Amino acid sequence: MAPGSIGVDGDAIVSEIYIAASPEDVFRALVDPDLVVKWWGGQGAEQTFRCTHFEADLRPGGRWRSCGFDGLGRPFEAGGEYVEIVRPCLLVQTWVASWAAQVKTTVRWELRPAGEGTMVRHKHSGLAAHPPLGRSFRGWPRMLGWLGAFVESGETVNDRWLAS
Repeated sequence: MAPGSIGVDGDAIVSEIYIAASPEDVFRALVDPDLVVKWWGGQGAEQTFRCTHFEADLRPGGRWRSCGFDGLGRPFEAGGEYVEIVRPCLLVQTWVASWAAQVKTTVRWELRPAGEGTMVRHKHSGLAAHPPLGRSFRGWPRMLGWLGAFVESGETVNDRWLAS
C-alpha cells in the first residue's frame, strides 16, 4: 500500500491511495457492515475513534449509518443517503456527522483498476460554506490507510487499538 496523498481546496478534501486488492474487495470493505466495523477506527494523537455499528441500504436513496465512540468514550454518529452506486467503481453518499453540526456534505469514492490493485480516489465536498468542517475531516488519508491495511493484510481496528 502506498501512502495516501491529500489535496484541499476551498470546498473539498481529496485523497488518493493505491490498494493492492481488487476494486470488488475494496468496494465490499466500504459497504459491508461486517467489514466496516473491522477496519474503521484507530488511536492516535490526532484521531481516536472506533466505529462499532454500521448499516447500509445499498441502493440510490438508501440510508447508511455509522455509530461508535471517540477516545473519551463519547458516542458519535455519521450517516446519510446513497446518491449513486456503480458497483464496484463508484459510490457517492451524503454525509452528516454528529460532531459537525449536522451539516450535510458529499463523499465520493472512485475505485479504478490499477495494475494488480485499485487506485482509490476519495473526495469529501461541500465544505466551503463551513470552513471549520474542512479541518475536522482532514483525517481521510489516515482512514484510507486503515482501509488499505485491512483489505491488503487483514489488519483490524483491534490490531491498531492494542498496538497503541
